[in-house]
Amino acid sequence: MFDQKHRVTRSDYELWRAGQDETAARIAADPDRLLFHVEPELGWLNDPNGLVQVGDTYHIYHQYDPFDAAHGGPVLWNHLTTKDFVTYENRGPALFPDSDLDSSGAYSGSAFMHDGKIHYFYTGNVKHFDRDDYDYVLTGRDQNQIHMVTENPDKLGEKHIAVGPVDYPDDISTHVRDPKILEHDGIYYMVLGARTKDDRGCVLVYTSHDLECWKYATRIELGEKFGFMWECPDLFELNGELILVCCPQGVPADGWRYQNPHQCVWFRIETDWEAPSFKIAGQGMPPMVDAGLDFYAPQSFADADGRRIMIGWAGCPDATAQNPTVERGWQCALTVPRVLNMRDGKLCQWPAREVEQLRKERVSVTAGETVGSPGRLFDAVVSCRGTKSIELEVREGVVVCFANGMLTLDMGDEGYGRDKRSVELDELYCLRVLSDATMLEVFVNDGEVALTSRTYSSAAPAMQLRAEGDASMEFYRLAR
Repeated sequence: MFDQKHRVTRSDYELWRAGQDETAARIAADPDRLLFHVEPELGWLNDPNGLVQVGDTYHIYHQYDPFDAAHGGPVLWNHLTTKDFVTYENRGPALFPDSDLDSSGAYSGSAFMHDGKIHYFYTGNVKHFDRDDYDYVLTGRDQNQIHMVTENPDKLGEKHIAVGPVDYPDDISTHVRDPKILEHDGIYYMVLGARTKDDRGCVLVYTSHDLECWKYATRIELGEKFGFMWECPDLFELNGELILVCCPQGVPADGWRYQNPHQCVWFRIETDWEAPSFKIAGQGMPPMVDAGLDFYAPQSFADADGRRIMIGWAGCPDATAQNPTVERGWQCALTVPRVLNMRDGKLCQWPAREVEQLRKERVSVTAGETVGSPGRLFDAVVSCRGTKSIELEVREGVVVCFANGMLTLDMGDEGYGRDKRSVELDELYCLRVLSDATMLEVFVNDGEVALTSRTYSSAAPAMQLRAEGDASMEFYRLAR
């Protein structure tokens, strides 16, 4: 079995993969496989990486441990392509931890198009297990930000260090990772998730004029501690505003907020590009990007239509919930691609329009009426402006409900350790439930709120829309 103490080359993987055809075929035929989401052929999947569009094709990479569904092995980058966000071609691993720069894992990163070439940046993790001072946080490991340039998204180019340990501020620990690039007025900005030596999360900002030579510029942080590490930063411009999405680890729960072991939040950023300086705007608790039980490490990119598209990992590190498919050889998935917009000061997200091509028969339902057993593949859109309360059972024992100003996704006994998540709302006027075989993505009020969770209930009882007030539903079964 491969582990993080040893490099993994392409030939190592190919030799191993040659003996996995029977296992891969069995997994592909499993009834719990998803219809229109990315999930691993074998083993474990997490963070989306290197999202980029080349011509009419979208390229999606993700963190991948094909060797161990419980994720005890090394991390590679797997590569998929799609033209429609519904069908995906698995092109196999494209990046391996095979050098001195990344021998303990090819960690998360991103892609950036410039002059017809793709620039990939990722974190090469090197753990010095043979050193007595290895302690995971302060000493005994290196986090190298690696740069590769290519015109061929199947071959990512030679590895060179763009930013290394000597380039980090003196107060930063060995936790620095997940580079993402933003260009503004001809200057490139690299953001890196970081952890200080006194356990405060922040984002480091580096600048470059050529994507090759990088210089530390500043950091983005809150005045008070908000978690010990800010992972997976994504800095982007959206509808005239600068937005930072990141994943603070170690934030304590605050009422209905921040109930997961680690969070994904967003900030509005006030910027002086000349300085440069990046300050978090506003006060109060940062909003969650997705309030469900399974959402983390999203990454966004701009496509040829000008859409800002975000894809997240439908999982959460250190979660105690289980995925029963582990025993069958795989676990985890990515969310559907979501189009981002700012509306009334809120970061809104909505499934990419391409998903709607899966819609087949439509059934119109009013409050009190029933949809015969809907199966596990459906798209339900509820209109309910002015409704005081609403309840929709989407799987046996799994309920979406709204009452007393709180919207709740209650997993009942079907969450395999997942319980419920709630969000406070001023009003509820529309609700969309997008259901794949073992995945629920709920979008509230035209995407002002989202909740993503896995559920492994195979039972799909007759669905009834119950409401106090006027409510109706357009229900679509989904199929290719």
